[in-house]
Amino acid sequence: MKKSPRFAFLLSPLVLSACISLPFSGGKEQPAPALYTLHDSSSGTMEVATAASGSIVVVVPPPELPPGFNSERIAIQFEQDGRLDYYADAQWSASLDELIQDVFIERAQRQLSQAIVGKPDLVPAANYRMVVKITDFGPVYRTSSDMPPRLDVGLILTVIALPEGSVKAQLTVKKSTDASENRLGPVTNELKNLLHSVLDEAVQKAAPYITEPQNIARSAD
Repeated sequence: MKKSPRFAFLLSPLVLSACISLPFSGGKEQPAPALYTLHDSSSGTMEVATAASGSIVVVVPPPELPPGFNSERIAIQFEQDGRLDYYADAQWSASLDELIQDVFIERAQRQLSQAIVGKPDLVPAANYRMVVKITDFGPVYRTSSDMPPRLDVGLILTVIALPEGSVKAQLTVKKSTDASENRLGPVTNELKNLLHSVLDEAVQKAAPYITEPQNIARSAD
């Protein structure tokens, strides 16, 4: 039976399933941690079309994350005393800021069909910048670690018109749900789905502000 993950850096082991993951003793090689992602299982790397003439161009820089979240480690929080900790023997497939940036671009490309959406260094001169600040992300254990955590995802999305740098809109989205199980697989998968829902709602709210620049519209007349 596959060993279940444990929490790291806690005074006592906190178990997420019936199997206990014990620390490795000296002299034994620790196996590679289990990797989890925030991408859809069916999604691959979405190509950024750069040849579309007259298209709106939107760039998405890496998101701003709360302290302690910008790594591959999967952060958890304890509501009762405000502690931040991490799951052991498990991590994200890339640093969290890179993962969320990629997933946000994927979701925005699907919804903003009139726009080219990509990273600042991969697209031509942009008409808009969408800046994401993550305010809440991850499992939150209320009082006991032997119960399924609450999953929180929240963000502030700022739409900035370029090149003048004026703020067109600042939008807030936050959602919470209880994890169905107290195991890493369900927790990370349901957290991924919640993130997708929050990102989709944020892009939907931002879409009316992503309009064709007047200079392009006039040149097409």
